[in-house]
Amino acid sequence: MKLIISGYGDAGNKNIVKCDEFGNVVWADTIESPSFVEVVGNRLFAVTENDNESYMYSYVQDGEEGYRLVDSARFDGTDLCHICYSDKHNMLFGACWGSGHLIYATLDAEGKFVKTASVYQAIENGDESLTSRVHYVSVNKAQDTLMVNNVGLDIIYFYEIRNGELFEKDRIYTEKGQHPRHSVYNRDESILYVITELSNEVLVYKMPEKKLLQKISTLPSGFEGKSHCSAICLSPDGKTVYGANRYSESLVFFGVDDNGKLYEKLRLPTDGEKPRHMILTKDGKNLIVCYQVSGEVCVMPLGDNGLPIEGAAHKFSFPNAAGVAEL
Repeated sequence: MKLIISGYGDAGNKNIVKCDEFGNVVWADTIESPSFVEVVGNRLFAVTENDNESYMYSYVQDGEEGYRLVDSARFDGTDLCHICYSDKHNMLFGACWGSGHLIYATLDAEGKFVKTASVYQAIENGDESLTSRVHYVSVNKAQDTLMVNNVGLDIIYFYEIRNGELFEKDRIYTEKGQHPRHSVYNRDESILYVITELSNEVLVYKMPEKKLLQKISTLPSGFEGKSHCSAICLSPDGKTVYGANRYSESLVFFGVDDNGKLYEKLRLPTDGEKPRHMILTKDGKNLIVCYQVSGEVCVMPLGDNGLPIEGAAHKFSFPNAAGVAEL
């Protein structure tokens, strides 16, 4: 197994690395505060997240193990925390949590930026209690629609991607204060699962109708205290949904019934502090969790039931672990 891992930190540190599942590094680079990474084919993309400006970085594979930085692009949006890439359109999309901007760029065949643009997702109805905070971007399988989660406005936007531009076509309004942080479709995109940062729930929508089927808590009954959800994953077989809770420090495993609704299967305390991001390996056999504050990456082997194999998990150190992608 080969991974690309990024971690917050100043330029000069090895904060983007390629390694195996035990943390053995075979390639590394350094940029300022790379909070997220994306790998598509022979291309690697990273970002700088800070409160003054944002940068996207474009790498291409160089040799068997390494990557070569091809280009970078600066944006006025701040706190760039998430990106996704469409190889169909040669476009990179980014979410600026600090400024409320959706940013995007078109790249050429060599991986160089040729056009950049941004969309500000404005507060509606003059509600001064809200702050626009874009936190997540994702393209669908057909790569004709971009989904954008704005945690501050409690809105999920859908944009048509056409000729290098974005055209808004629909929205989901979640309840005020839920903060829809990340989302994942099921295999045929008939169900959308949305994890909410502040209400600590998973929202289940029937698509494309965008009908709310269910909301289920990621916390145990009677929980009191602070908790903020972070990441959500769906197993390749569509039978298990995984959610992460920060501050309350737990992972929750949901089963999926025949209608796409969820039921709790297992809840585990985390073995690190602040699970910021997590992914499933493509074969569904490992859950990989980045613990930002404790500075660790945990590789958790899963059984055929989608649940952790007792005693099989292992961790390795990675300062300010923030993002991970499987190669």
